Amino acid sequence: MTISILYVDDDTDYHIIVSKFFEREADLSVAFCSTAHAALEILEQESFDVIVSDYQMPVMDGISLLKEVRKRHERLPFILFTGRGREEVVIEAINNGADYYLQKGGDPVSQFTDLIHKIRSLYEKNAVENLARENERRFRKTLDRIHMVAFHLDEDGIVQYCNDYLLSLTGWTRDEFLHQNFFEVAVPPDLREMKKRLYKEAVSKESISQHEEMKILLRSGEIRDLDIINTDLRDEKGRFLGYMCIGEDVTEKKRARNEALSWKKRYEKLTARTGQIAYEYDIDNDILLLDESASHVIGYTPDELRNGKELWLNIIHPDDYQNVFDTFLWAVTESEEFDLSYRIRHKNGRYIWIQIRGFFDPAPDTRSKIIGIITDITREKEAEIALLKSEEKFKLYLEKAPHLVFILDRDGYISYTNPAGEQLTGYTSAEITQMNIFDFILPEDLEETQVIFHKLLERGYAHKKLTLVGKNQNHIHVDADAILLEGGEILGFCQDITDNVVNEKKIAEISRKLRLLQSITRHDVMNVVTSIRGYMYLLNDFEDPAEKERISTTVVGLLKRIENLIHFSREYEQIGVHSPTWQNVADLIEHIHASGIPVRCAIPKDLSLYADPMLDHVFANLYHNSVNHGGEVTEISCFMETDEQGIRIIWEDNGTGIPLEEKDRIFILGYGKNSGFGLYFISEVLAMTGIRITETGEYGKGARFEISVPRAMYRFESE
Repeated sequence: MTISILYVDDDTDYHIIVSKFFEREADLSVAFCSTAHAALEILEQESFDVIVSDYQMPVMDGISLLKEVRKRHERLPFILFTGRGREEVVIEAINNGADYYLQKGGDPVSQFTDLIHKIRSLYEKNAVENLARENERRFRKTLDRIHMVAFHLDEDGIVQYCNDYLLSLTGWTRDEFLHQNFFEVAVPPDLREMKKRLYKEAVSKESISQHEEMKILLRSGEIRDLDIINTDLRDEKGRFLGYMCIGEDVTEKKRARNEALSWKKRYEKLTARTGQIAYEYDIDNDILLLDESASHVIGYTPDELRNGKELWLNIIHPDDYQNVFDTFLWAVTESEEFDLSYRIRHKNGRYIWIQIRGFFDPAPDTRSKIIGIITDITREKEAEIALLKSEEKFKLYLEKAPHLVFILDRDGYISYTNPAGEQLTGYTSAEITQMNIFDFILPEDLEETQVIFHKLLERGYAHKKLTLVGKNQNHIHVDADAILLEGGEILGFCQDITDNVVNEKKIAEISRKLRLLQSITRHDVMNVVTSIRGYMYLLNDFEDPAEKERISTTVVGLLKRIENLIHFSREYEQIGVHSPTWQNVADLIEHIHASGIPVRCAIPKDLSLYADPMLDHVFANLYHNSVNHGGEVTEISCFMETDEQGIRIIWEDNGTGIPLEEKDRIFILGYGKNSGFGLYFISEVLAMTGIRITETGEYGKGARFEISVPRAMYRFESE
């Protein structure tokens, strides 16, 4: 443990003296400042355990520094160490939160020993206080998450704290409940004055019943029963601060308990008709007495089993025999009550389950007699066994299910996932159960998903198509269903539909391309054919050889346009046919078939893009665009820049460039000097993996194409 100290003093001689004294202490580390302003600056960069400051310093004195420290670092220990001993300085220092005031002068050894002692005591005190604050924070966080009410009342019964569960139970908002008189807000009117009086008496004695049942008034007017544990709260000096009250809503339990008592009375009247057996066993004489219902329950008459223990033990299932014998022996030896379930052989030969309860006769002279009830629980046991088997099958289904299955609490924290969840997300089960379901949601979908989650808590069911983010940042498209279980947990199922989504996108893209190709082949080709027919019809009307030559040249140009249309449609239909791959950019540029003008490439040799396999056509088209349409181009360069979204690949030439009014139109199909397909084709290839291209050059100084690549679509092989 090292205590870090910031020493502030404009007297640099004291820096040397302090350094000499402190360097002898292995647990102390000191940094020096000559002005208060310098101290405030270093506090923004580093943290310290204690500040020791002189009082009289230029510009800002020690008291001013103390005030600023208290504003910015409220609990940071502060010692004023100065040669000024005026009483008003001491009072001002203490009033502004100085922990100690120490005057310079006198014996240096005693003085610095005292200073070091105060530093250590302040550090230890601050550490204890920080630990206490952290423990209180954790305690309050725990209270906010448990399904029990918790509230703190001060001496006047004012609510100083209440947890979320209490608010959800009562229906009050925090503003309506906090800092209000608890008895005025939450105690039923007919009990209010009495509860106020009792609480006032408890506060005056600083003693309250540690356990009590109380009634609480809800916002709706309903009254609920609470089972409360009360604990008095005191500060570090032992001063009484009020009571912390923690408990549970026992309304339903109490209702059930009252109902049970009512049923008990009815049960006592009905036992003779329910098929239960009342019995009495005389241990000393080994006589077993059964009531007349025995023959209906176990098939034997009372007389057939009258002669005691051996006959009864003989009908017990062999697998249960030892447990029954040991329990009975223990009960007799210790004179203890017992409650045991096991199998016996019915007189018809099949085994049935019974529950047998035994009580020693309370009369002093009959302690050797056991009385009790035998109940046929075969149906219950068979149902229980069937349920266990069903649960085992269900668990096996979850473990073997091909879809992601998860269980959440009401805050979205995951408590279970099956192996399919590990395979789908890439996280281990241990990692997943430390996460919240919203950790898997895309940031742009988070708000909408939270709304769906709250509706699930209200309605009990939700269905939505989601995009999850896996451990390697891959996107997983799922069809999700979730239901709210009775215990408050949420059971969810996610079916991976990533392939379906991808295929739907592919089908949509193919449909779009087919419509475009159809438009090209039907519209553009027919237009050109119509023009050729017109020129051929006019050709015979011209006798001038020059005119005929001009028309022939025009027809050849139109035929060339048809050829370009067919060539484009052949290449365009290949976009998206094959899955994207990682391709080295420098290699693609190096293999462009240059026609006299080399490309100066400054792209990193290990940069690869995840793009359509026709990425090489992008750079080839850019090259030919510069050569064929750039005018007097003598230089072509390609390099990389970075930005917040990823990287940009820049393609530049020193030709004519693109006029401002054409920049937004050059990527439109058919726009251009010749076929108008090249730049449109480039944008389509890049768009397959979310890459964009724009033209940002200055007209008259050359073209500049910027290819913006998102982070997920590029990598450096060396990394």
